[in-house]
Amino acid sequence: MTMHPDPERIVVQVLLTVGGIAEVVTPEHDYRNPLRVPAADIARDAGLPANELPGRKFYAARSGDGLRGFQLIDDPRR
Repeated sequence: MTMHPDPERIVVQVLLTVGGIAEVVTPEHDYRNPLRVPAADIARDAGLPANELPGRKFYAARSGDGLRGFQLIDDPRR
């Protein structure tokens, strides 16, 4: 499993986007009950268009009931 050097960050995966909302699998939310996050937030943090989010994995930090600071894992641009 991919790990981030900062233990506060977790690995998440975007399943799909619908109407501006990304359905995200996290350690606490599986594919049957994904966390819903604004796709624009992930796209902004990761520097990707929202239509390129599905299927990708990111590091993210927990923030209240949501996530923040999305960083693309295995970014081919780097």
